[in-house]
Amino acid sequence: MVVDAKEGDTQLTLKELAPVRLIKNKFYNELQELYKAAPTPEQLKELLGRARAKHVMFEGGLDDSELEIGQISGLIHDVKPVAEIVDDMVNEFEQAKRSIDSL
Repeated sequence: MVVDAKEGDTQLTLKELAPVRLIKNKFYNELQELYKAAPTPEQLKELLGRARAKHVMFEGGLDDSELEIGQISGLIHDVKPVAEIVDDMVNEFEQAKRSIDSL
């Protein structure tokens, strides 16, 4: 879901409680339907339920959970092992260092 996200696939919402940026999924759509009825903070809390965000973290319920994510999600195109990410960072550093040394 996150890997497939594009620019604009997240939205800042729930400003009445604690502003969060959510990915547009089933839960987000339910929230938008509730907003059409001008909900009270209590109604928003009821929709959120208890520990909804933890559901996605520990149980993988990506579609029906409060999936908080930043705008950067539109730039995530693959999931790499940590070792590969660190190797990429070291290689980029070495290239930058060589460029600076050649000045």
